[in-house]
Amino acid sequence: MEEQFNDIKKLVKEVGVENPSVDFLQNVMRSVENTSADQPLAYQPLISRKAWVVIGLIVIGILISLPFLSEGTWALRKFDLSLFSLVDFKNPFSDFRLHTTTAYGIIFLAILFIVQITIIKRRIDKIYSV
Repeated sequence: MEEQFNDIKKLVKEVGVENPSVDFLQNVMRSVENTSADQPLAYQPLISRKAWVVIGLIVIGILISLPFLSEGTWALRKFDLSLFSLVDFKNPFSDFRLHTTTAYGIIFLAILFIVQITIIKRRIDKIYSV
């Protein structure tokens, strides 16, 4: 194994170490000073207000429609649905079961999502704080 690296060691010794110029640090600092910081970075959220409104409307719509999706619920008994009795509509979610493992997985992912969002928010606040 040492024999493989002998050639590389020999080549590195032949080439030598490259040294930067004497005023390298001053040149770098001048170029850093010359960069303009006129416009500070503006915070832009990952999800815009319009997207939050759409997400909120979808969540509210789902929460409102949940009582109507399950069979034998009290909300359906209040309405006269005799017009719809002609249509043979079956609930596609009537045989749906949420297993405990799936529920634990969803809860775990929700917790990870919340933790991740808080960590990302702190990191963004650190970066964009002036």
